[in-house]
Amino acid sequence: MRTCRHMVLLWLWLFAMYSRADTLLVVMPASTALTSEFVSELVRERTGDQVLVHNLDSNSSSPAVKADYIVTMGVASLEWQLARGESTPTLATYISRSGLEEATLQSLPANVSVVLANPKPERQLRLARMLIPRLRTAALLHSPNKAEQINRWESAAGANDVKLNMAELTSPENLARTLVSALDRSDVLMGLDDQSIYNADNLKTILLTSYTRNRVLIGPSAPFIAAGSLSTTFSSPADMARSVDYLIEHSARPSSLEYPRFFSVLSNQQVARSMGFAPPNDAELAAELARMENVR
Repeated sequence: MRTCRHMVLLWLWLFAMYSRADTLLVVMPASTALTSEFVSELVRERTGDQVLVHNLDSNSSSPAVKADYIVTMGVASLEWQLARGESTPTLATYISRSGLEEATLQSLPANVSVVLANPKPERQLRLARMLIPRLRTAALLHSPNKAEQINRWESAAGANDVKLNMAELTSPENLARTLVSALDRSDVLMGLDDQSIYNADNLKTILLTSYTRNRVLIGPSAPFIAAGSLSTTFSSPADMARSVDYLIEHSARPSSLEYPRFFSVLSNQQVARSMGFAPPNDAELAAELARMENVR
């Protein structure tokens, strides 16, 4: 009787698991190491669900599948999904703030929620304060028409008791002069998602100008670390998959813009040593930032 009862309970548990299973369709622009890792991590997080993939680069027709959720990667995949006109709940990942400023993404339907690829401003400022305990002022270099990003940074600065020194770059020829003016009034340079400033052509000028004034750059993203930025928060494919899983489980708000809930820290140890900083322990920094946000 006991064995029979255990078998019944096991059957009921398996039935419950099956009845809760969802079908997720991941739409990617092309097959890359990043997209493959993200899908693998998402499969690991969504145990019991069916995770299907549609590769836009494969020229295959739209998959004939009724998905419970659509997860898009990048702007092209989101635009593909929007063109279909479906009402399936959609989580758009790997979308930057600058990407959202494109005309085709100005207005999103209620079934679409965006998980931004950019670091969360509050996290970036907290990270800066952990690395520079006496930090009081931060320079924020930006091009025109970045009002939405600036508003978010101002809110984050107020919450962290940091004064932002804004510097608008109206012409590329004024980069060094504008940056010097902002750095001379600031303890650190915070990089934001502004590709007209933070690009390969400007990076050398930004870094050399900052370091000659004994200032470091925080952010704007993980690829800038190897180039000479001191540190940043970022979301790896595993972090992004966990964040997507969390939003599915907790029903992402309609038309919302979310930053990834889960994240890591990446620092340039050589830059830290040359600027006189103690070698950052990225794992400890990430754990402390997560504790501040009550993220587990």
